[in-house]
Amino acid sequence: MAVNLGAQGISIPGLYPGRGKPRKIGQAESFIMSALAPSGAVVFTNPFDTAKVRMQLQGQSQRKYGAQAPILYKNSADAIRKIYVNEGIRGLQKGLTPAILREGSKNFFRIGMYDPIMNMIHDPKDGRAPGWKRVIAGSLSGMMGAVSCNPFELVKTRLQSAAAGKLAVGHQYGYTGVTSALVSIYKQDGLSGLYRGSFLSMGRSFVGSGANLSSFSLMKEYLTTEFHWEDDIWLDMVCGLGSGVVSWYSSLT
Repeated sequence: MAVNLGAQGISIPGLYPGRGKPRKIGQAESFIMSALAPSGAVVFTNPFDTAKVRMQLQGQSQRKYGAQAPILYKNSADAIRKIYVNEGIRGLQKGLTPAILREGSKNFFRIGMYDPIMNMIHDPKDGRAPGWKRVIAGSLSGMMGAVSCNPFELVKTRLQSAAAGKLAVGHQYGYTGVTSALVSIYKQDGLSGLYRGSFLSMGRSFVGSGANLSSFSLMKEYLTTEFHWEDDIWLDMVCGLGSGVVSWYSSLT
């Protein structure tokens, strides 16, 4: 994520004192990288997401049927182990394609639109943007991302819930792939079916992205100006981890 550059490449005063020019990328490159980076990361996180979906479905069954509902997964680790033993790595990576499409479409807007919105509501020549403007930019871009990815989120969850035999938990939809799922949902429920739950996702992203993106930019600005950190990958990693914690906490509260 770039740091609030104006249309003419004007950097925030004092952000990089006496240490040359900040890193710059074009707007098209920014959108592309915003989509590609999270899409690559989801390959490593998808197995945990699959286990989470199975655990959530098991919890729903227990609430609905009580003691009659079987307990297939004792905990998350047990879920991952059983899915791998019975379904292999393909079982753990169920829903990977829609997960990649979800992260790509979501962050294309969520991250890619942050700087354009910031430049619309704050002129870099006026100095550092106040925190509330950063929150607004993050919240609006997060809501845009939530709407764009909702169909893929729905398909991902339903594909991850698919299991054979004794590991089946909850309703089994029988989709054969992403296209099959999208077509089936559209035929059955129309366009509104593909966007079921989008308002809740928008609300979650409004809070989470507002906290995440604003804290990222504030941390990055603070570390470069006050502690003279170099603008490199380590700075991005530290700020990314820190802002992730802020986003997680804000979503809980």
